[in-house]
Amino acid sequence: MDKSLKDKILERVDIVAVVGERVDLTRKGKDYVGLCPFHDDHKPSMSVSPSKQIFKCWSCGAGGDVIRFVQLHQRVTFPEALAILARRAGVELHSGPQDAQAARTREGIQAAVTWACEHFRRNLAGSEGQRAREYARSRGLTQETVDRFGLGYAPDRWDDLLQAARRAGLADNVLHQAGLAVTNDSGRTYDRFRNRLVFPIRDRMGRPIAFGGRTLGDDPAKYLNSPETALFSKSRVLYGLDLARRSIEKEGAAIIVEGYMDAVLLVQHGFGNVLATLGTALTDAHVELLRPLAKALYLCFDGDEAGIRAAERAVEVALRSQAEIRVVLLAEGEDPADCVLGRGPAGFAAALNAARDALEFKWSQTLRSFDRGDARGRRQAVEQYLQFVAGAAVAGGVDPLGQDLLVGRLSDLLGVPKSEVFERLEREKRTRRRATPSETAVAGESGYEASIRGLPAGLITAVETVLGLLARSAAAWRSVDDAVGQGVEHSETWTRLYRVLVDVHQDLGEYSLRDVVERCEDGAVCELVHRAAARVAGLDSSAEVCEAARARLAAEVGMLRMGDLRRELQGGAAGETADAVRVFRALHECARGKESVLAPAQRWNAPRRP
Repeated sequence: MDKSLKDKILERVDIVAVVGERVDLTRKGKDYVGLCPFHDDHKPSMSVSPSKQIFKCWSCGAGGDVIRFVQLHQRVTFPEALAILARRAGVELHSGPQDAQAARTREGIQAAVTWACEHFRRNLAGSEGQRAREYARSRGLTQETVDRFGLGYAPDRWDDLLQAARRAGLADNVLHQAGLAVTNDSGRTYDRFRNRLVFPIRDRMGRPIAFGGRTLGDDPAKYLNSPETALFSKSRVLYGLDLARRSIEKEGAAIIVEGYMDAVLLVQHGFGNVLATLGTALTDAHVELLRPLAKALYLCFDGDEAGIRAAERAVEVALRSQAEIRVVLLAEGEDPADCVLGRGPAGFAAALNAARDALEFKWSQTLRSFDRGDARGRRQAVEQYLQFVAGAAVAGGVDPLGQDLLVGRLSDLLGVPKSEVFERLEREKRTRRRATPSETAVAGESGYEASIRGLPAGLITAVETVLGLLARSAAAWRSVDDAVGQGVEHSETWTRLYRVLVDVHQDLGEYSLRDVVERCEDGAVCELVHRAAARVAGLDSSAEVCEAARARLAAEVGMLRMGDLRRELQGGAAGETADAVRVFRALHECARGKESVLAPAQRWNAPRRP
């Protein structure tokens, strides 16, 4: 079996060399020791083992392999650490012609966006940029801030960037791929950004990947973002993260706003830990970006109904991620830029200090919606709120300790006994047909292995095969049906990867394994990707192979369903006669599908008998 990307990197990279570039190491017996970079270490408490290829701090507890070290030291995700070390080791991240082509496409887009960034900056500094400079000054931006964020200008012409790019040797198709050019139905190609103050959008490493533009005219689209590209996905990028990173680590908190101008002005007034979403609500991927940097997230949205709704949606993200999120409430009609310009840094700091816990905020909004001044209204509010919290918490896989804390907080907040809150959470768990990792870890077991412990081997093989085919090529989606969705629900890690695959397919259409890996935000999902890819390494992506994989998964899902129904009948859970008949008929349907002489493609779609 082919080795995974992770295994190849661990074989070729010496952990002593990598750690030694960042920490002064001293030989001590068979190992090396040095000051731990992950806490305020005054005596060497970190050891590095060349034989085991691991590091361990005996003071703060940090430890793992070289990939984990790079993750912690550079504050990057697992896929990013893999990419960094792959380049160092000379390991190819792509494994075939499709991946190689995707890599070339990304490199072309990166070059085009980097060039465009400088083009827009030159425009702003030149004679044509006077109007844009005046607008920036009218909004309170200093020249230092303009330079710090690399702001630029797109003139009020249809082809300014297009003509300049052609002179620079950039092809039109690359400009389209980078989201810089648009072609209309009549075949005319023109600039996407026109008559706008341009805000370069960078990834966390500081590389330009997209743009946002604020209109300087009467365009009804006040703000315009680049479209989704192979480099840019707005649900996974936060504006200003590259500049705010150190401040966030220092403060232990991040302030999240909704607009470029809000973020830029707050940074200019001394709040260096500010970021902005890009026309989307706060997502799980955003929270994952900030998890290694910040203990608390402050949501500071506009003080209107849209801002309040955005803050309410963020509560669900907070529960799924178990992050500490607080909501900053501004005056009605006021945005963060208005606040800091009108009330000064002290006024905005006061608003931050008055921020409300996300759960308390959501409860106050729920209570307000049922506020009739009577006990019945409060009971309805409690019922709806507990249902919301239960669903969000279970979807996020709240651990036992976290659940105890959550139950205690909800009990105090609502004035409801802990037993009632606990029962609601447990009832919600029972209604969801999903398997979560066991609470007891097995020594040496990875996060992914824990998430599939106890599941049938046949189901694991079937799901990994289907996911491997989907991760490798968009062509495999032609065989996806309900059975695939039902199969992945048995593991939280399967579900997370399936959601990533759906997003990649919707955003890019055609994609490669590399595109999938770049969107995986944790080690368990990355491990699953490489394990699934290795499982299908010898298979092609023909319709026959994809259909056979789907049919096998459908059969495994059917057998699990039959087992559940049999247990329901034998255990008497069906209760009344009518329920028993219903269960028996469902069991018969499953058995008929499994034993049918029809081909798999027909078997699971065969019409039911009356």
